Amino acid sequence: MSRNILKTELSILERQFPRTHGVFQMISTSSEELVCQFIDIKHKKHTFQCNLSPSYPRILPLWTSDTDHPFVLALVEDLNASDEVSVGASHPLLFKMRHLITRMCGQFGVRVPEVVAELLSLASSAQVEESPSEDEGQENDYDLSDQDDDDDNYDEPGLFEEDCDSGNDDDHDRDKMDDKGKAVLDRIRMTTHKDYLKGGSASGSIRASDRLMRELSDIYKSDSYKKGIFSVELIDDNLYNWYIKLYKVDPDSPLAADIRKLKEKEGQDYVLLHMSFENTFPYTPPFLRVVKPFMSGGYVLAGGAICMELLTPQGWSSVYAIESLILQISATFVKGKGRIQFGQSSKSQYTLATAQHAYKSLVKIHKENGWFTPPKDEG
Repeated sequence: MSRNILKTELSILERQFPRTHGVFQMISTSSEELVCQFIDIKHKKHTFQCNLSPSYPRILPLWTSDTDHPFVLALVEDLNASDEVSVGASHPLLFKMRHLITRMCGQFGVRVPEVVAELLSLASSAQVEESPSEDEGQENDYDLSDQDDDDDNYDEPGLFEEDCDSGNDDDHDRDKMDDKGKAVLDRIRMTTHKDYLKGGSASGSIRASDRLMRELSDIYKSDSYKKGIFSVELIDDNLYNWYIKLYKVDPDSPLAADIRKLKEKEGQDYVLLHMSFENTFPYTPPFLRVVKPFMSGGYVLAGGAICMELLTPQGWSSVYAIESLILQISATFVKGKGRIQFGQSSKSQYTLATAQHAYKSLVKIHKENGWFTPPKDEG
């Protein structure tokens, strides 16, 4: 069972490598990510982050590090390699962790802790001791509610597994969607799955596609979608490219009045947003921009890019939900006193290239200088 595998691994790592350990420390652990650090002989700390897919262990962890040390960067690439040994390991996380610690110790001349060689045997012993009935009565220290309990098909890919399993609550949840939402999910699931079976010709990654399907499903079931606050449309049925129509903002705001005026003048009653995702989603943020109408204020930059910390690598977290992000964008437009600029010429309209350039400049500037947090009395 994937739930038991991850729970066992996290428990062992926390117990064997507490924050007081002299060589390797677990800083934080959860069912979605863990942060650990290696301490070299000069007491310098090298931090690693491990992001865990809901489909773990079918999909191996994604490793990253903020360091610029050449060896560490090369090690991260090595950890992300899907070699046959790590794929077939009964406890992939511990297998990779053992490799990480051993390599770091060898590079920096630190003695390898004896327990490192025992990690896999500790996991095997722990699982033998656990029985299904005992496990059901134990308190779960980790929120693994999105994990699959059925691990019988270990060798099969995890593509859209949460949406396809008939033995869970998804059939009931589908009743919360309208027919349009159901049709979109079924169509995307079928075409993308076929593409992967043909040899991976589909765009994106399995990890990102799984998450995007769940995000889209959650949106179709959400009250904000059903109440017409916004709508979502996949561009050419591409799961990685969305059009979002924002219909409703704070009704007392000048922007809401502008949207009503826009409908009277041009027949358009929404702000059109374009959201695109990389293969590395949800561990990298989506790119979001305003397409039309032309706006001033509202933290909207050249090309329609949006100045928000959570849309940058520094401010993004893999736990953020897209529905919440859309609602946050709406609030940001109002907070920033966004207004629609009527009567703009075609030369003033937004372009993707300009938005991407503005976004890259934004990320660079704030990475160097940080983000300014206004006083509370300014919102």
